[in-house]
Amino acid sequence: MKTLYVSDLDGTLLDKKAKLPPRSAEIIRSLIQKGMLFSVATARSQSSVSILKELDLALPCVQLNGVLMYDFKTQKYMDCTPMNTDTASEIIRILKAFDRMSFVYKFDEDCGINVEFEKLRNDVERNFFNARKDQDYKSFRQVDHITVGSNDRIIYFTMVDSYERLEPICREIQKLPHAKPTLYSDNYSDLYFLEVFSADATKAAGVLKLKQMLHADRLVTFGDNLNDIDMLKVSDIGIAVGDCVEEVRNHADIIIGNSYENGVAEYLLHEYSK
Repeated sequence: MKTLYVSDLDGTLLDKKAKLPPRSAEIIRSLIQKGMLFSVATARSQSSVSILKELDLALPCVQLNGVLMYDFKTQKYMDCTPMNTDTASEIIRILKAFDRMSFVYKFDEDCGINVEFEKLRNDVERNFFNARKDQDYKSFRQVDHITVGSNDRIIYFTMVDSYERLEPICREIQKLPHAKPTLYSDNYSDLYFLEVFSADATKAAGVLKLKQMLHADRLVTFGDNLNDIDMLKVSDIGIAVGDCVEEVRNHADIIIGNSYENGVAEYLLHEYSK
């Protein structure tokens, strides 16, 4: 039986400092070399997925919660699911009504991801910007007012703030039939992420597409947060790490060790050795 294993990153495969633990890297790299089909599905884009370089990932991976699929072999994006222009414009209208504009991701086949923002609202957004502004695959541009042009391919909105500030925005965006908002806690602060993308692009859709591409018989996924629930539910086996969000635990088939204790890698080592 051909099994595809796909893991979330933050809070699942990475430790509390957003690093890949050396033991996890050693185990997974060894198993990939032995033939294990392993990839990741993350809210990150390629600019920050580069922390996995030591794994020598060969399979495509799901990024931006399913909006993009990146091929490590060709070093190019191989699939993109943008929003339609009307939906993106309506989201911007809602954000302006709440006086809470986000980072807005625009995709270009040749240049990759171009991120526009009006201002940085808190330390987490400032850290987010500073950690990514000089990386490959993504450029940042501060503008006075974010607009949507007819040729723009809007793929993603993301912002970080308190739950109280973001929850009513999320509820308003949920009314849009072609948008998918996801609100979940930041693994590294007391704040929350609100991320919005096309309703046709989810981690669940991304991992199923990858399973089909690889002609795998079985899909096993690992997650920890609310944006992983749909992915766990469509998998043959959905697995949550021990330190996951409580609601995720209710949707998992198996609970394993904690993220910061190499939970995913130790499970893979035990299962693949069988």
